[in-house]
Amino acid sequence: MRKIHSIDSTGKILFVDDKGTSTTTGTTEDCSAYGYEFINGICRIPTAKDVKSTESNFVNGRGNKVYGKNNYVLGSGNKIYTSNSYAIGKEHYINKNSQFGVAIGVNAYIDNYGEIAMSCANTPNRAKYTILQFDGITTNATVTELFLGNSTGERFKVNTDYESVYAIDYSACALNPSLNLVWTEYGHATYKYVNSTLTEVGHQKGTLIRDSALDYACDFSPQISVTPHISVDVQGEAGHTAYWTVVCRITEVRYV
Repeated sequence: MRKIHSIDSTGKILFVDDKGTSTTTGTTEDCSAYGYEFINGICRIPTAKDVKSTESNFVNGRGNKVYGKNNYVLGSGNKIYTSNSYAIGKEHYINKNSQFGVAIGVNAYIDNYGEIAMSCANTPNRAKYTILQFDGITTNATVTELFLGNSTGERFKVNTDYESVYAIDYSACALNPSLNLVWTEYGHATYKYVNSTLTEVGHQKGTLIRDSALDYACDFSPQISVTPHISVDVQGEAGHTAYWTVVCRITEVRYV
């Protein structure tokens, strides 16, 4: 399955080509994998509809706008620009590259793959509590970036239209099944995006619980290349195959 490169104002989708240096219109399989429609050689997001339901979406409520397929909406005034996502409540916004998201409450917004977002804010796009899960594997002592759901390229993106603060509580777990050993760490990191700059304010590593034979590590880093994001980075050991999951619970507030 190719990754999406861009979506224009008409809903036309271009994919990253096999070399990763240009774009392609993709195939029926590429388009269908995201729940979109491949028509006359072009992949498109289906036209938004204020509907109660369609053959591919379950929509129950008033004033909902749904682009894409396999979405579930229970509430009113929700806007979904992707596929395979859920909105429960009212006035949620799920961005176009944010599949498998779940929005709960009122005025939650989702910018990331597999994001669970909760909010009861009176103002749209201002505050939320989010859960993100990063997975991956290390086989040596090289620092390795984890991706959301172990889906390559899916990161904790920063929306550069806003100035933001992110308070991140995290749990990191690593399993080495061949040695029957485990490593876990719990901590907190705070980031801010202000004056067009993403920086770490601080990272307090908390409780470390592990089998003493393991010397692993988990860290975060601000990245500004291509799309600004907060990278989740882990480190194993040479000769070890370790399976990782890092769950981040993020309190966010932002303003234009």
